[in-house]
Amino acid sequence: MDVIVRGSNVPSSLRTAAQRKLGRLERMARDVSRAEVDFSEEHNPRIQRRHRCAVIVHRRRELVRARAAAMAPEAALDLVVDKLRHQVTRDKNR
Repeated sequence: MDVIVRGSNVPSSLRTAAQRKLGRLERMARDVSRAEVDFSEEHNPRIQRRHRCAVIVHRRRELVRARAAAMAPEAALDLVVDKLRHQVTRDKNR
C-alpha cells in the first residue's frame, strides 16, 4: 500500500508512524491500494484541538474518509485510524 503524507513541517517520525498504523489497516482490508494523509494546524489560539488529520483510503470500489482533531498530531492520527478501522469492519460485516 502506498501512503502519501502531506502537510507543512511534518517530522519524519510522524510519517513513519502514519505508514506503520495504516499498514495495520491493510491487514483488515486486502483491497486497499493507497492512503492519503493530510496534516494541518489551526492558528486560532482559542481552538484547543489545533492539530487536524484527514485520511482518504482508496479501496477497489470506494473511498473511505475520516477526519479528526486533537492536541497533538499523533493523537489525531490515532483517532483517524480508529475511525477508519471501524468503517472497514462495518463494511466487511455487511
